[in-house]
Amino acid sequence: MIAISGIVIITVILIRTLLSFKFEKDDYSRTTDDLRNEFQRKDFLILLLFFISIPLFATLNTNALESLSEMVISVSDSVFIIKPEFETWLLLALMMSFGISVIVVFSVANTVFKEKASQYWIYYNRKYRTNATAILKYLSVILISGSSLLICLQLNTFIKFNDEAVVINQSLDFADTEYQYDQIDKLVHYDKKVAPNGSIIDKPYYAIHFGDNFIWRTTDGLRTPHIDDDKIFKFLSDKTKLVIEEFEIEQN
Repeated sequence: MIAISGIVIITVILIRTLLSFKFEKDDYSRTTDDLRNEFQRKDFLILLLFFISIPLFATLNTNALESLSEMVISVSDSVFIIKPEFETWLLLALMMSFGISVIVVFSVANTVFKEKASQYWIYYNRKYRTNATAILKYLSVILISGSSLLICLQLNTFIKFNDEAVVINQSLDFADTEYQYDQIDKLVHYDKKVAPNGSIIDKPYYAIHFGDNFIWRTTDGLRTPHIDDDKIFKFLSDKTKLVIEEFEIEQN
């Protein structure tokens, strides 16, 4: 809860900062050529700053989220544990980093151009022939809000395999669900996966069928099948005395 509270506080600060940026309407008192002559060189540096900031903050945020995940999810009592992977945190960090980079660019440009900042942003919008500042501002609000929500949900997502039971906590769960090994009905390996568009792709995965009709798959959430899945299901097969069934495609 402390970690999630911290993320919420940071998110509120970032969104309030974004919403605090105000941009004047174009009064067309200056020509586009005039604005270009004044701002074009520094505009390139501002653009360069933006594209440097995104990977920089993405790297920092990914490392921070991985560390936070290690702190939140205890692995001490687990033989195996499945939790969000590096790719998941990288994707969410990129979303967050876009918004943070926009804040950096807005702040730096306003500092560099000072009283001429409003004219620079008018030039910026004219250059892209749209209200680019508003698009960046509100797109960043959406990305920061969305990534923060997904981060909070992913921090609460894991499946543990210990000596006595399987413990599952999915994104929207408020509490862990524990299954004893005798509550597992069958273990299945599928050779192919049906994509959301209905096409069949070569993506082998496993599934655990529990006695309450709940099915957990190694592709659930943002996870991709991992080499350790074979070890995990061998462990499950030994624990449950169930043979891993083989099917080509999962039938709904």
